Amino acid sequence: MVGVLIQMKLAVLRHSTTDAKRALNGLGYSAGICLAVATLVLAFLDFSHPRLLMDLLAVTFALWALGWMAGPIFAGEPPLNGEHFHRQPVPRRTLATGLLAAALVAVTTAITLLAFCALVVFAARLSWVAVVVSVPAVVLLLLLVVLLSRVVTLLFRMLSKSRLGGVVTATVTAAMVSLASFSWILVIGVSLLLEYGFPPAFSTVVRALPSSWSLIAVEAAGRGDWAGTAGPLLALAVVVAALFLAWSALLGPQRMDRPVVRGSSARRAARRGPLFQGDQGAIYLKELRTWWRDPVRTQAIVMGPAFAVITALFPLIFGFTAFLPFVGAAGALMAAATCANSYGQDGTALWLTLTVPGKEKADVRARQLAWLTVFGPLTLALTLAGCLLHGDATLVPWALAATLAALGGGSGLLAWVSVTALVPGPDPHKSKNSPMDHGDVTGQSFLMFFLVTLAISPALGVAWAGHALDLPALLWASVPVALLAGVLCHVALGSAAARTLRDKGPELLHLMRSGKPAAAAEETGEEAGTSPFETMSGKHQALMWSAMAVGVLGLFPQGLVPLGIKLSGSPAKVWFLALHVPEPWQWPVIAVMVAIGLAGFWSAYLVYRAAAPSPSSPAPTASPASASSPPTSVTSSPASPGS
Repeated sequence: MVGVLIQMKLAVLRHSTTDAKRALNGLGYSAGICLAVATLVLAFLDFSHPRLLMDLLAVTFALWALGWMAGPIFAGEPPLNGEHFHRQPVPRRTLATGLLAAALVAVTTAITLLAFCALVVFAARLSWVAVVVSVPAVVLLLLLVVLLSRVVTLLFRMLSKSRLGGVVTATVTAAMVSLASFSWILVIGVSLLLEYGFPPAFSTVVRALPSSWSLIAVEAAGRGDWAGTAGPLLALAVVVAALFLAWSALLGPQRMDRPVVRGSSARRAARRGPLFQGDQGAIYLKELRTWWRDPVRTQAIVMGPAFAVITALFPLIFGFTAFLPFVGAAGALMAAATCANSYGQDGTALWLTLTVPGKEKADVRARQLAWLTVFGPLTLALTLAGCLLHGDATLVPWALAATLAALGGGSGLLAWVSVTALVPGPDPHKSKNSPMDHGDVTGQSFLMFFLVTLAISPALGVAWAGHALDLPALLWASVPVALLAGVLCHVALGSAAARTLRDKGPELLHLMRSGKPAAAAEETGEEAGTSPFETMSGKHQALMWSAMAVGVLGLFPQGLVPLGIKLSGSPAKVWFLALHVPEPWQWPVIAVMVAIGLAGFWSAYLVYRAAAPSPSSPAPTASPASASSPPTSVTSSPASPGS
């Protein structure tokens, strides 16, 4: 059974991995190898504090375990899982053993094993007995992270279609995005910890994690403490066995959510206020209920504020609080970027709107109003809380102007982008477990991020002029400018979206049903649903992600963060280039860095759009053999830490 499942997995990967995926996987594997080598190098270093090396290794192993827990959730379906075999007469323990062996046959497993060999290096610095103990300790640690990954993934699937699952998904996603964007702050924080050491309470908590038990056993073997060696190893073996039994029990179809159908009587509907009357009011009420009941919308509600709050926590490592007033603006910006595919999320239910003539404008306005109802009070409350926690009234007009402009600009842009750059997604009842399987909205998010930033720019420009000229009235004038710009975006772009929906509604419905524009499908004859990532060459993918990295580094850590430090009057320079140049040149350098960041985001979007199939591209020529044979398709599964 084990050999058969391993061969099946290799066959699935061999027939489902495209050149673009191989290139993307190659980038991921290269990054993983670099991290594994860095973990090995860490075990060779000497530190002033005698127990600091053990603490650092414990933290590193915990991060590897966290990566294995979170990675498969967002990488999509693995090549093989229990649902593929739930109709086969195979005992669950036998199936779990085969799937575990198949999961161990993977590049990511080999990379993780290389990283965990740091435990052997650490043992070699103690004694030969510790080296002997480190071998089973490494095996148990590897089994721990693989099984933990499988159990967490199955539990996540059981929650994925519930609102609680949406909250968990959004929080984890926000933490990963924030960590990836602002990990440089953690690097600086670790450098300070290397100088002063970890707090005792932090060391105790990290060493209590199961990922540190093998390290504790090896350290005890180096001291000749056999009870301290056998205890952690035995406990780790028990945890591994418990995870294996839990995984065996969870294999197969699982469902924890239950459908909830609620309605309201005509009498209750008549008692509602004028806001819920008429066509727009009915659609507005439907949208509010969708925001509350749909797990995908729940993810969107939590994603923006969670990203903003988690991002604001990183600078607190250095006692920097100037970002706190802008938590609401960052939440509104991220909310606009993640909610710009509202029509795509509805799937083919778009036909319900198209079959009622003349209701397109009411539908668009109701969606805009519902989005503002959900995120307006939330982001304004975050802005107020951030200003109170920061305590300096200087940044209040900046924060208020940025939040209002992001709300107004976002409400208009998300309606317009949702119909002009619609991304086909599965119908809600067919949505999969991974949040990455709800449609490839990468390019759409890039576009929204760039456009909402442009919508905020006029208000922030007025605020900067008031600050530079030392005119408080002009500084506070940025607030009505932001409100005016937001209203204009809301009205003008909402009307443009309604016209597009009215004029191109059938084409959008065809796009939702087939995954490809009607004209392109007729002229190119390409398979529907092809993502630009599937057709993009490895060189273009590397170029796109490099431009994205330049955008993130230029706009945030080298642009907006030093801007906040300058406005707060803090003397901290850290590693920001603009703060290390002479005073007259600091503002120009900040402006250049912001421009570089925006150019990076825009370049990444252009590369992404260029990879999309063009309607004018020639149709592929089919050979006689292929013309006479029926078409076949292979369902592809993105690579995950278990593949």
